[in-house]
Amino acid sequence: MSSSLMLLYDPAREQEALEKVVPLFAHHELQTYPYVLKNIPDWGEEHKVLTYLGDEDLVEILPVAAERGWHLGLLPHPDMEHARVGYGVAEKLADAAEDILAEPPERQVDLLYCNGRPVLRSVVLGEVFSLRPAAEVEALSVRFLRFWQRLRKLGKLRPQRYEILTQQENQLNTAALGMVAVEHSGNSVLAKSLLPDTKINDGHLHLLVLAPRSLMEMLRFFLGALFFANRKHNRLAPFIGHIRTAWLKISSDQPMEYIHDEAWLSCQELVFEVASRVLRLIPGRNLDIDDAGQREKEVFRVQALPAGEATRELIAKPLPILSHAATEEFRDLYEHLWDNARPASHYLTLTVLSALLATIGLFADSSPVIIGAMILAPTMAPIISLSMAVARQDIALLGASLRTLGIGIALAMGFAAVVGWLMPLREVTTEIAARLSPTLLDLGVAVISGIAGAYAHAREHVAKSLAGVAIAVALVPPLAVAGIGIGWMDPEVLWGALLLFLTNLSGIVLMGSLTFLVLGFAPFRRARRGLLISLLLVGLVCIPLGLGFARMQEEQAIIRALEGMEVKQVLIRDVRVRRGEPLYLSMRLISTTSVDDASMEDIKHAIEERIGRRAVVEAAIGVRR
Repeated sequence: MSSSLMLLYDPAREQEALEKVVPLFAHHELQTYPYVLKNIPDWGEEHKVLTYLGDEDLVEILPVAAERGWHLGLLPHPDMEHARVGYGVAEKLADAAEDILAEPPERQVDLLYCNGRPVLRSVVLGEVFSLRPAAEVEALSVRFLRFWQRLRKLGKLRPQRYEILTQQENQLNTAALGMVAVEHSGNSVLAKSLLPDTKINDGHLHLLVLAPRSLMEMLRFFLGALFFANRKHNRLAPFIGHIRTAWLKISSDQPMEYIHDEAWLSCQELVFEVASRVLRLIPGRNLDIDDAGQREKEVFRVQALPAGEATRELIAKPLPILSHAATEEFRDLYEHLWDNARPASHYLTLTVLSALLATIGLFADSSPVIIGAMILAPTMAPIISLSMAVARQDIALLGASLRTLGIGIALAMGFAAVVGWLMPLREVTTEIAARLSPTLLDLGVAVISGIAGAYAHAREHVAKSLAGVAIAVALVPPLAVAGIGIGWMDPEVLWGALLLFLTNLSGIVLMGSLTFLVLGFAPFRRARRGLLISLLLVGLVCIPLGLGFARMQEEQAIIRALEGMEVKQVLIRDVRVRRGEPLYLSMRLISTTSVDDASMEDIKHAIEERIGRRAVVEAAIGVRR
C-alpha cells in the first residue's frame, strides 16, 4: 500500500477526526474530506479510502466503494455499532489504524442487500429472542433478566405465516415467530453458538427461522439460552430452520415488521441478495475471511418446521402449551400403529409361542426362560396402538386394538390353561407367587413402561429399545399365571395374576396416551375424554394395589421387628411372612442347646408380643456348637 490515503470523516465529529484520527497516520500522506450526503468525491480504483463514519453514512458509502473499486479501510466511529461488528473492525481507533497500516492484502468481500439496502450486520423479522447477533456474550445476571422478560411474553406469542423462496427454487410455507438473516455471523454470539462456519466472502447469506410448535419448546429454548450461551458450538434446536443461499425472497399475507440493523421498517415482501466479492476491503483483526473458493451448495434445513395443516393451526391462535403435530407429519407412525392393531398371523403365532414358553418357565421356576417369553411376546404392540387411539379418540383404531388385544389375551390364557390342566405339578413356584400379589410398585413399572413404549414408537431411532420395555413390563407371564389358575381351578391364582395384567394394561395405556399428547400427536381437547377414562380405570386398579402395598409394608415391618431378635439365648433369623389369619411366620432359630416345647411357647409368646397380633410359627432349628 502506498503512503497516500484519503479519509472520509463525519463532519459532525470533525474535531475528533482531526485530533484523534489524523495523528494516527502522521507518517503517511493523509488527505481529509468531510462526508456530505450525496456529495461523494469522484475517486477511482487507485484510491485507498479510510472512513470515520457511522452506520447510517456507511450504508450509502459501501455500494459506491464497491462500484468504484476503492481500497476501503474502516475506522471505528461512535455511531458505527453494526458495521464494526459486521466487518470485524477493532473497537479502539489505535488498533484499527494499526491493522490498516500493517498493510495487509486487500480482500474481496461480499455485500448483502435487503430490498436494495446494504445489510451491515443483520435483518430481524418478528421475535427471535437469543437468535439475534450480539457483539459479546452477556453476563449471567443479564441473561437471567432477559429470561424473566421472555417468560412474561410467552402467553402472547403468535406465529405468522411466511413464504420463502430461494435461488435454487426451494420453497417453504411455514408458521414462524420470527427470522434473522445475516451475511456472516463473525464476532457475534450467533457465530459462537449456531453458525460457526460462515465467512464474509463465501457468497451466501444465512437465514435462521424460529418456528416452535408449543410454549414448552420455547421454555426449553429460553433455558438453553440462559445456561448454555457460552458454549461455542450449540446445535440448532429442532424448531430452528437454517437456509444458506445467495438469493432469498420472504413474503407474507400480513405486513412484516422487521429491524434492518437498527432501523424499524415494515413491508410484505423482502428480497435478499448477496453481491459476491464486490468490495475491496482492508480487513480488520476480527474479520474471518475464507481463503477457499466460493461454496455452490445451497443449504435448506427446514424439514422439522411446521407445514401444511400444522401451519394453518398455528397461525389461528397463540402458541399452545404442548405441540400439535399435523396428521401428515406422523402418517408413517399412524400406519405402523394400525398394522400393530390388526391380528396378523405373526402376532397370533408369537402370542401362542410366548405364552407356552412363559408357562413352562413358570413351572420350571426359571427366570431366563420367562425373560425369553417376554422378549418374544408381541402383546405390547396393540396396547401402544390402543394408547394412540385413546389420545386421538380414534374409534376405528380403538376397536381394532381392543379386538386384537382381546384375541391375544384369550390365546395366551387358553394355551396356558391347557398346559396347567395337563401338567401334573400343582406347586406354586417362586415365579408364580411373584405374580400373585401386585402392588403400587408394579403400577410404577407399568407407568414408566408406557412412557418408554410410546416414545420408542414415536422416535424411530430408539425403536430398538422396545425389547427392553417388553422385559420391564412383563405382559405375558401374568396372563400365563392366570391361565394356570384356570387350569388348576384356583380363583386366588387367577384373580391375583389378572390384577397384575390389568395394572400393566391400565398404566401403559394412560401414560402412553399422555406421552403421545406431550409429543404433539393429539390436541388436549381431543385427548381429554380418553385420558379421564384411563385415569379412572387406573384409580380403580389402585384400590387393591394400595391394599397390597400396605400389606407389603406391614410384612416388611414384621420382618424388621423380628429379624435378629433373641429370646432366651435363641436367635431368630430368615423370617418369612405368609398372609392369613392368624399370621403365618416361618423362620430359622439358632440356639446353642436344643429347643423344647416350653421354650417354643416362650418364643411364640415373645413374637406375638413384639408384633402385637396372634401368629402361627413354623421354625427350623439350628444348633450352634
